[in-house]
Amino acid sequence: MIPPKADERWSRLVRGDMRHQFRSVPAGLMVSRLNRSLAEAGGHSSMEQCVDQLYEFFQKYERLLKDDITVIFR
Repeated sequence: MIPPKADERWSRLVRGDMRHQFRSVPAGLMVSRLNRSLAEAGGHSSMEQCVDQLYEFFQKYERLLKDDITVIFR
């Protein structure tokens, strides 16, 4: 159901370029934390690490995040 990590939408979420009103509070908090983390650290490797973290979070809680995934990745 979730696209591969190479999908640009993961990076857009992490950078804050894609805005989404999350139904899942923990997912919204995770994205906000990663936005701040990337802004503070910067750099390409940080982006990869943030995307990895977000992807793993969505993969782990895919069933709970079904509504958000459907909207973000349609």
